[in-house]
Amino acid sequence: MYVSRAVQSVREDPVPGETVVLVLETDDDADPDAVAAAAEDAGAAVERRLQFGDLEVSVKQEAVGAVCEIDGLAAVQTADAIGIHPDEAEEDVDPDA
Repeated sequence: MYVSRAVQSVREDPVPGETVVLVLETDDDADPDAVAAAAEDAGAAVERRLQFGDLEVSVKQEAVGAVCEIDGLAAVQTADAIGIHPDEAEEDVDPDA
Protein backbone atom coordinates (compact mmCIF):
# COMPACT_ATOMS: atom_id res chain seq x y z
CA MET A 1 0.00 0.00 0.00
CA TYR A 2 1.16 3.51 -0.83
CA VAL A 3 1.20 6.08 1.98
CA SER A 4 2.04 9.62 0.88
CA ARG A 5 4.91 11.47 2.51
CA ALA A 6 2.52 13.93 4.12
CA VAL A 7 0.52 11.10 5.69
CA GLN A 8 3.72 9.39 6.83
CA SER A 9 4.77 12.63 8.50
CA VAL A 10 1.46 13.00 10.32
CA ARG A 11 1.50 9.34 11.35
CA GLU A 12 5.02 9.65 12.79
CA ASP A 13 4.53 13.03 14.49
CA PRO A 14 0.82 13.80 15.03
CA VAL A 15 -0.29 17.13 16.46
CA PRO A 16 -2.60 16.32 19.38
CA GLY A 17 -6.17 17.44 18.79
CA GLU A 18 -5.63 18.40 15.14
CA THR A 19 -7.71 16.82 12.38
CA VAL A 20 -6.57 15.86 8.90
CA VAL A 21 -8.64 15.00 5.82
CA LEU A 22 -7.48 11.89 3.99
CA VAL A 23 -8.41 10.10 0.81
CA LEU A 24 -8.50 6.34 1.21
CA GLU A 25 -8.04 4.67 -2.16
CA THR A 26 -9.47 1.17 -2.03
CA ASP A 27 -8.04 -1.93 -3.67
CA ASP A 28 -9.94 -3.02 -6.78
CA ASP A 29 -11.32 -6.08 -4.97
CA ALA A 30 -12.10 -4.33 -1.67
CA ASP A 31 -15.63 -3.77 -0.40
CA PRO A 32 -15.98 0.03 0.03
CA ASP A 33 -18.63 -0.44 2.73
CA ALA A 34 -16.28 -2.67 4.74
CA VAL A 35 -13.46 -0.13 4.33
CA ALA A 36 -15.81 2.68 5.46
CA ALA A 37 -16.84 0.68 8.52
CA ALA A 38 -13.19 -0.08 9.35
CA ALA A 39 -12.33 3.62 8.97
CA GLU A 40 -15.08 4.54 11.41
CA ASP A 41 -13.85 1.86 13.82
CA ALA A 42 -10.38 3.45 13.58
CA GLY A 43 -11.80 6.83 14.60
CA ALA A 44 -12.38 8.43 11.20
CA ALA A 45 -15.56 10.06 9.93
CA VAL A 46 -16.49 9.33 6.33
CA GLU A 47 -17.10 12.73 4.75
CA ARG A 48 -17.67 11.70 1.13
CA ARG A 49 -17.73 8.63 -1.06
CA LEU A 50 -15.62 9.22 -4.15
CA GLN A 51 -15.32 7.46 -7.50
CA PHE A 52 -14.08 3.89 -7.69
CA GLY A 53 -15.06 3.12 -4.08
CA ASP A 54 -12.59 5.60 -2.62
CA LEU A 55 -13.40 7.56 0.53
CA GLU A 56 -12.67 11.00 1.91
CA VAL A 57 -12.41 10.85 5.70
CA SER A 58 -11.54 13.24 8.49
CA VAL A 59 -9.60 11.90 11.44
CA LYS A 60 -7.66 13.15 14.42
CA GLN A 61 -3.96 13.06 13.61
CA GLU A 62 -3.33 10.64 16.49
CA ALA A 63 -5.52 8.03 14.72
CA VAL A 64 -3.86 8.26 11.29
CA GLY A 65 -1.70 5.20 12.06
CA ALA A 66 -4.78 3.10 12.75
CA VAL A 67 -6.40 4.27 9.51
CA CYS A 68 -3.28 3.25 7.57
CA GLU A 69 -3.65 -0.29 8.94
CA ILE A 70 -7.08 -0.85 7.37
CA ASP A 71 -7.30 -3.88 5.09
CA GLY A 72 -8.35 -3.20 1.51
CA LEU A 73 -6.47 0.04 0.94
CA ALA A 74 -4.30 0.72 -2.09
CA ALA A 75 -3.21 4.20 -0.97
CA VAL A 76 -3.66 6.83 1.72
CA GLN A 77 -3.10 10.48 0.84
CA THR A 78 -4.11 13.86 2.18
CA ALA A 79 -7.13 15.30 0.41
CA ASP A 80 -5.11 18.41 -0.48
CA ALA A 81 -2.60 16.27 -2.37
CA ILE A 82 -5.17 15.21 -4.95
CA GLY A 83 -7.76 17.97 -4.76
CA ILE A 84 -8.38 20.76 -7.18
CA HIS A 85 -9.45 23.91 -5.41
CA PRO A 86 -11.37 26.40 -7.58
CA ASP A 87 -10.17 29.34 -5.48
CA GLU A 88 -6.58 28.40 -6.28
CA ALA A 89 -7.06 28.27 -10.07
CA GLU A 90 -4.49 30.09 -12.13
CA GLU A 91 -5.26 33.19 -14.14
CA ASP A 92 -4.79 31.36 -17.47
CA VAL A 93 -8.52 30.72 -17.96
CA ASP A 94 -10.25 33.20 -20.26
CA PRO A 95 -13.96 33.29 -19.32
CA ASP A 96 -14.76 35.18 -22.56
CA ALA A 97 -13.37 32.44 -24.81
